[in-house]
Amino acid sequence: MQVINLFEFDKYHKLPTTDVDGFKSYLNDVWKTRNRFRYEVDETEQEFSEEEQAIFGRNKQRFISFDGSFIRARNYVGFIQYEGQRINIYPKICKDKSPSSILKHLFYWLSYSKRIRFPFAQLPLDKEFADDWLEALIYIFAHQTEETLNNQPYQAYQEVTEESSFLRGRLAMNEYIKNNLSRGRYQYLYCTYEPFLFDNQFNRVVKYVTRLLLSVSSSTINQEKLNSILFLLDDVSDEYCQASDCDLVKLNPLYQELNVILEMCRMFLESTSISTNDSLNSNFCLLLPMEVIFEDFIFGFIEKHLPETKPKSQKETFLTNEQVFKMKTDIVLKNPRMIIDTKYKIRQHNADSKQGISQADMYQMLAYAYRRGVHNVLLIYPATRGDSAAHFTISDSLGNNPMINISAMDMEIYSDESLMDLEVALEMQLRKIIKPVME
Repeated sequence: MQVINLFEFDKYHKLPTTDVDGFKSYLNDVWKTRNRFRYEVDETEQEFSEEEQAIFGRNKQRFISFDGSFIRARNYVGFIQYEGQRINIYPKICKDKSPSSILKHLFYWLSYSKRIRFPFAQLPLDKEFADDWLEALIYIFAHQTEETLNNQPYQAYQEVTEESSFLRGRLAMNEYIKNNLSRGRYQYLYCTYEPFLFDNQFNRVVKYVTRLLLSVSSSTINQEKLNSILFLLDDVSDEYCQASDCDLVKLNPLYQELNVILEMCRMFLESTSISTNDSLNSNFCLLLPMEVIFEDFIFGFIEKHLPETKPKSQKETFLTNEQVFKMKTDIVLKNPRMIIDTKYKIRQHNADSKQGISQADMYQMLAYAYRRGVHNVLLIYPATRGDSAAHFTISDSLGNNPMINISAMDMEIYSDESLMDLEVALEMQLRKIIKPVME
């Protein structure tokens, strides 16, 4: 299997597969069914610039840019498995880091996200994962599933409808009339009952997903674990499953480990399509927008570690009294009254006197502050080469309103130290800039 690793907005790379048109078509299909993590864009609004609209078109994928048979990653991270080829995409702020360490941090960031349902983020993060998106996800799934099924084999009451010579459970009237009574076989009954079975819907979904992952994994460790799961589920029927089949499984909330496994199965099934060249193979695609990951991480971190600030996320309102020109503030703090806006871009703070803050961002923050009656605004950028803060004040020329303070800070969301040390450093960094406002 040919694998290439890309970083967001990095240089162009040669596409592993020669089926460029098929690959584009596959990405277009994924784009149309993608999860819109933000509010739906109004028809009169532009989600992308005019230049991007001209290049891509509204219904064409924006995961990857193409230049003939060369590709360049955009602002989505994740992996694409297409016709036996695999593409990993990593964040631009982690350019010089090892893939295994990047994945560890990505899963950590996603553990704070509420908009992106990522079941792997609920699992322990104290292990070094594989240096490949898909293999890392397969490893976590296989490790968790094997351990859970060994310690807690799942049996459940499974509804079964079948022919019987005596009444068992309740009579399935429709099936009985259609298949037996209408044919003179009135002595045989169709019954619906619920035996306590190991061969149940949950185990069938797990077995199907395990076989699916075994067909794409090239890791010896993962293959061993997946085969071990198949051995444990040997008595379970082989059945084709889709993501919707996960909805048929009703688990007791007390079985938290089983719920996590089911959500992992759902994610794999939602990310899968059958290969056009081989019905036994599958194409996988899991791509997540880094802007949403970054924003959700910052909000989730503040909500957990600075609860006294009473944060609210994604507050939507209108700029004008006529209820037009929507505006969405990323994070609003109640104590102190402050607006926080996340900007997932690298700030060139030594470039000029603006310290890397764009004119458009400054106008946007001024509109937010004025509309909400807030006098303190904080812009948060991801740090790449140490942190740096910037402070600007805007005064009313007539002296009727208090000054508006707009600050910018770079947050170090990646660390070569432990994740625990990173959390401590992040909390100190946030308190350092919010505390003076509180006082």
